[in-house]
Amino acid sequence: MTPRTMKIALAATAIVALAGLSGILLGGQQNTTAQAQQPRPAAEAPRAPRPTPAYQPLLDAERRVREEAFLPGQPLTDATRVYADIEGRKMKALVNEVVAISRRSRDDGNKYWGRIAGTKYEAMTGDWVEGKFKALGMQDIHRVEFDLRPQWFPLDWSFTATGGGKTMTFKTLLPASGSAPIPTGLEAEAIWLGLGTAADIMGRDVKGKIAVIHTMLAPGQMGQSANFEGSVRRASEAGAAAVVVIWGYYENMAVWQGLGAGVTAPGFFVGFEDGKVLRDMIAAGPVRISAKLTTEMRSGLKTQSVYGTLPGTTDEHIIVMAHMDGWFDAALDNASGLSAMVTLAEHYAKIPRAQRRRNIVFIGTAGHHVGSPNAPYLRDKRADLIAKTAVMINCEHISAAQTLNWSTRLRETTSVWPRRWWVHGSQRLVDLTLAAYHTFGVGVVGDMDPSATGEMGQIDTIAPSIQIIRSPENKHTDKDIPEFVPAVGLEAVGRAWAKAMDEVNKLELSQLRATPARPTTQQP
Repeated sequence: MTPRTMKIALAATAIVALAGLSGILLGGQQNTTAQAQQPRPAAEAPRAPRPTPAYQPLLDAERRVREEAFLPGQPLTDATRVYADIEGRKMKALVNEVVAISRRSRDDGNKYWGRIAGTKYEAMTGDWVEGKFKALGMQDIHRVEFDLRPQWFPLDWSFTATGGGKTMTFKTLLPASGSAPIPTGLEAEAIWLGLGTAADIMGRDVKGKIAVIHTMLAPGQMGQSANFEGSVRRASEAGAAAVVVIWGYYENMAVWQGLGAGVTAPGFFVGFEDGKVLRDMIAAGPVRISAKLTTEMRSGLKTQSVYGTLPGTTDEHIIVMAHMDGWFDAALDNASGLSAMVTLAEHYAKIPRAQRRRNIVFIGTAGHHVGSPNAPYLRDKRADLIAKTAVMINCEHISAAQTLNWSTRLRETTSVWPRRWWVHGSQRLVDLTLAAYHTFGVGVVGDMDPSATGEMGQIDTIAPSIQIIRSPENKHTDKDIPEFVPAVGLEAVGRAWAKAMDEVNKLELSQLRATPARPTTQQP
């Protein structure tokens, strides 16, 4: 083939190829057009939500996570078998014993029920603690009595909302703790203020009306937007005759909670499901609320902390404390802590005194929710004890079932919430404490709290100290029940603290104290 012939052949091939490609493109365009002209099938209707399956292998008959369904703790080894007597099922039984005292208060007809500070039910809890101490053969068992400042008690209350031709009451509605009374009753129009922020209230006429505010809970804790935003005080300062606060965005929990500083208007809290009914009534048209609240300030009340000591072989001490009072069942807050304290006492009571280096002082502390008077007593009146203290351990809210915020539900899981933690002392104390938590699978958040909270908050630096604590959404509510206190979490903490105490007893006081002080970081 000559070069000229080859060029002609290549040109012809190219023309054929282009024509074929053009046909493909045009044909494709035509097909696309034809397809576009075809009627499209109708969109599928959204599926209705499926019902919850009847078969739930992880739940019991009450639809709670079964105790045995929780993730198991760390298996014991030859090195940790010494803590085998610290068993979760026994600790859970102690929780139930303490809860039974609260339910006695409820069954006696108290609307404001629980192991309330200054009442006979807190005193009964002290009797329970003292009985445990005596059964273990402790020494120097005694009580320290404190005078309480006048205490607020709600005696009776009523609350109805009327609108759209119906009148509603709400089973979860409770007076706000410390609320001003409404002795002769109050009837006023309800006004919806959303979250109660400055933007929500701007331009609204609140004066003389009953403000309804929705407070959102921080996930996994009971911190709430009404406090963060100053919502209730804002409504009160705007002249609200009263304030109703809807608690969270899930479940229907009755809660004992204060309105915050600077609030003069009386108020109530109501669970989410009940609050949603009230909100929707307001949305549908005018709603009038009728409310009455009778309270009293009781003077002359006393409270008592209970002390007991397992003697050691030196004049040095370890202090283990747990507060006794609480609202409703108060299973997490603080039957869980009392269970840990008594279990540690039982464990060390089995060890001969000759093998206990330090005295172990156990304290069931009183009046926690009304000022924790035992804390300043230790600081101001027991300098002799504190000066020789190797470590203080505060047992408070130690095992809470983790939940998943799911739409308007708190779905229970088979895990235990990680705890906030605190250690004051030397680096060796920090290390041995965290090692004990790791050994027994005690989950904690990554950064240490800037200070202790709860019962030890006023005295966390007067001696080396250890604490873990968790305050989930159901704290201070009628859902603080034993089912939300996993035995496996109790067991892990009890064993970890026993190991930490044993490690502490290998060190001198000077090796445990925070000298020099550790650098700290500020939390937002």
